[in-house]
Amino acid sequence: MDIQNLIQQFGAGQAVNPEASIPDTAEQVTISALALIKMLKHARAGIPFEVMGLLLGDIVDDYHIRVYDVFSMPQTASECFRGICGAQFFNKKMVELLNLTGRMENCIGWYHSHPSYGCWLSSVDINTQQSYEQLNKKSIAVVIDPIQSVRGKVVIDAFRLIPQQNMLSQQEPRQTTSNTGHLQKPGLEALLRGLNRYYYSINIKFKCNDLEQKMLQNLYKNSWTEGLKCNSASENSKRNESCVEDMSKLALDYQKLIEDESKKGEQETKIKNTGKKDPKRHLGLKVDELLDENLNAILGRMMATKGF
Repeated sequence: MDIQNLIQQFGAGQAVNPEASIPDTAEQVTISALALIKMLKHARAGIPFEVMGLLLGDIVDDYHIRVYDVFSMPQTASECFRGICGAQFFNKKMVELLNLTGRMENCIGWYHSHPSYGCWLSSVDINTQQSYEQLNKKSIAVVIDPIQSVRGKVVIDAFRLIPQQNMLSQQEPRQTTSNTGHLQKPGLEALLRGLNRYYYSINIKFKCNDLEQKMLQNLYKNSWTEGLKCNSASENSKRNESCVEDMSKLALDYQKLIEDESKKGEQETKIKNTGKKDPKRHLGLKVDELLDENLNAILGRMMATKGF
């Protein structure tokens, strides 16, 4: 029996099982690249609404949870209590179908999106998580923000509820056995919404195997046939018109910039235009884009007439 169990037994006046496992700060959630991409795509497709789905994986031990895959639910996450009855029926059917294909993972929690307002649990989310933890005490709730997530940085977090006896006795929800649980500093919005009072955060790490790395490298890779495609003449004409219009606006902005430099000086003009669009650079990019598209269109038509 550790010190926390003794304090809980004598301070709260309740008997505690000495062999019961208490959550600690060394616990981590490992999310595969496939699961992360599917969550992001599902969350982005549902903007501006919240969407939800279930996590497939296994609980390795008291310190490690693995998420291999996810699947979306046929409902939005803004529905009352996240449609728990329908979710459980859908989850059961989905797991049965996955088992038929040789996928033996179990449901270890759920995920939902918070478009543009960060990662935390609302009162409805807490009620939903309570129903999942009644089925499995180690279940987790993953929250992802598809709008604040940019390339190279995904806004995502995993949560689990604090037991009621710990809230009543005002004790720490987890044993501090590692600094892993404190690597990510909590945001102010999450603290105001009940983080470390009603639920706590679990550290997330991402892992890619060799097959997933090859998949990610080929995800947005263009095929060699892309260079042989030619747009129609009407599409090229519309693109040229819009590009020329943008170039005329940029040319006017560049003329104003030159006039400001002659009146106020180069240094003062640079300070004034800090953080604004540079018309000179964008004008050069537009010219290069216009030349490249027209040259490719001309060469493509020449090859098409000669070859076909």
